[in-house]
Amino acid sequence: MFMIHLLRWLFGWIRLEAEGGFPERLLNLAAREGIELWGVRRYGIKLTASCPARQYRMLRSPARRAGMRLHVKKRHGVPFTLHRYRSRSGLLVGLTLFIVILQLFSQRIWIVEVRGSKKVDKEKILGVMQEFGVREGADLSNLDIPTLQLQTLRKLPELAWCVVNLQGSIAYVDVTERISPPELSNPDCPSNIKAARDGRIISIEVYTGQSMVQKGDAVAQGMLLVSGIIESSVGPILKRSQARILAQTVRVLEVSVPLKEKQLLATGERILRPCLHIFTLNIPMFTDGKIEQQNKLSITRNMLNVNGISLPLGIICKSYELMEYRDIVRTESQAKELAKKRLKEKKKELAGVEIIMENEKGELKNGRYVLSGVYDCIEDICMEEELVIE
Repeated sequence: MFMIHLLRWLFGWIRLEAEGGFPERLLNLAAREGIELWGVRRYGIKLTASCPARQYRMLRSPARRAGMRLHVKKRHGVPFTLHRYRSRSGLLVGLTLFIVILQLFSQRIWIVEVRGSKKVDKEKILGVMQEFGVREGADLSNLDIPTLQLQTLRKLPELAWCVVNLQGSIAYVDVTERISPPELSNPDCPSNIKAARDGRIISIEVYTGQSMVQKGDAVAQGMLLVSGIIESSVGPILKRSQARILAQTVRVLEVSVPLKEKQLLATGERILRPCLHIFTLNIPMFTDGKIEQQNKLSITRNMLNVNGISLPLGIICKSYELMEYRDIVRTESQAKELAKKRLKEKKKELAGVEIIMENEKGELKNGRYVLSGVYDCIEDICMEEELVIE
């Protein structure tokens, strides 16, 4: 029934009124000539009915023979609606364009959004997705989702799982980051313990293995401290060495700051270049040419947002901060202060090490202020090394 109503609406139909004569004869003649009538009603000498628009002219001859006069009461359907707006051609063109654009864009990706990423940069994931065809404007029918998911995991080993979910014209890239398992010591693997650096031993605690040094011994980097080969009455036994050996060591850190140097610094001048972003099209909103001077680029995206979803429509603004090389001249006191700051940052290398004495000394040498620090430390110098047996 629905299809009948739809076809009548597409081809148009007319509600008519016939007056006078013999209504029954009109109905018989119409049926004989194959004219479709429905919704027939009689009100005294008047008869109302509906017929397809293309058959209305065919009904005039039967009406004349039946002695009845025909009147059109109302016209329905697409042909009459289009005829009514024939003078407004722009409306028809706009409607046609809307249907075409809607059909075209509904088969493409409008938005690509990454979800579940915390440590892995989202821009990195989007870049890989673009290589495999998941980008704004991509045809949905050309995407091989299972294949590109496997390719993405090979390209980004830091991801444990990746799936592309298509919801309408939005591609959600849902990822799960890989959690690195903790390094577990293998008790079945024999090992030695060697010195991580030069020093003098002040305490030894050997849990497994055979100690090769004593308290007070001086050791050099790479020297064997605990052996995983233990001699016994039944022959050598291989063990995994475990120990905590504290030694007094000397660490030397050094930084230098030149009194004169060239540095690439910002001039304070910025050049803004906005673009109107429409789907995959970027329309420049500036007229100047290429920037020759060295610069630092930052990009700001101001996209239309609907219900928390950024649509591919908005302004992308590129800001170029101009840079130039400048001569930096420092006094000795300025160089000294800067060297102290840099040495303080470098001392972070000694985190976890007990410093019992430190001696920092600075001097001006060959146009540079050199600040060196000598630190007497107490630290664990154990370095486990797998025992390879051939």
